[in-house]
Amino acid sequence: MSVSWKQTRDRGSPWLIDVIIWIILNMGRTTGRIFLFPIVSYFILTSKTRHYSWSYLKKNFKTQEQKNINNKKPGISELFRHYYSFSNMLLDRVYFLTGKIADFEIKIHNEKLLMDYVQQGKGLVLLGSHLGNFDALRVLAKNNKEIKVRALMYDSEQQNINRAFEKLNPELKKDVIHIGSPDAMLKVQEDIVQGYIIGMLADRVEQDNRAVQCDFMGQKAVFPTGPLIVAHLLKAPVIICFALHRKSNQYDIYFHLLSDKMDLKRETRDQQLHQYVQKYVSVLEEYACRYPYNWYNFYDFWQEYD
Repeated sequence: MSVSWKQTRDRGSPWLIDVIIWIILNMGRTTGRIFLFPIVSYFILTSKTRHYSWSYLKKNFKTQEQKNINNKKPGISELFRHYYSFSNMLLDRVYFLTGKIADFEIKIHNEKLLMDYVQQGKGLVLLGSHLGNFDALRVLAKNNKEIKVRALMYDSEQQNINRAFEKLNPELKKDVIHIGSPDAMLKVQEDIVQGYIIGMLADRVEQDNRAVQCDFMGQKAVFPTGPLIVAHLLKAPVIICFALHRKSNQYDIYFHLLSDKMDLKRETRDQQLHQYVQKYVSVLEEYACRYPYNWYNFYDFWQEYD
């Protein structure tokens, strides 16, 4: 039986999170990035997720070769870079979540797409993923008071990482709506009417009966349809967004329109859902190939291991 993301226990290990937070609060970002080297080395040697990273990197580099982007083969240095990027993302999340953003350089691509909706007072659904650092969007929201963001997620997604960050900044709870709570959809509908951006991560399956298989890096992989069903119920625009770490303190944020109004027809609903999810997945693949070390799904994503 393949291992799901919910069964991979050492993703975001508590000790790693606590150490990184302590480093940030006591030593600063530059020193913290240096201290990540021994931490990452130990994590690679002891983590059970290495083969998932290898599997992803091999698929990614093969896809890059097919797209004529790169013809390298992943080695131990690429494995290290993958885990280092993950640890650095945790480090940067602390800064984004606590408002310490002055030292970051954020380049925004196609910002007009988002701002056209914001300036009209229209709420929308923003589809992200575990590719990159979605919290980098807080920089955009902080610099523009017109932008109001709320996250919609399952309570089970509140893993060790999120709980640690909530302790660091209790105000974060106000920015989250938990799917499954009695008034979740009512809150979301109210937020959309008030012009909120509802952020959801759309690359991990929570409910098996709300998922489709899509082509991703040369193989079939399962992706959730739940986020698009929510957008359909809201009749809201859907924008794909990735906030990707380029180097050092530099990030790129990209926006792509998936649908100006998610409106699924009853007779073709399943077909439409599959088409929309595949479009999302194709954009995800494009950026995963361009920013390969920003991928933070350390589990059996393609369901290959029995």
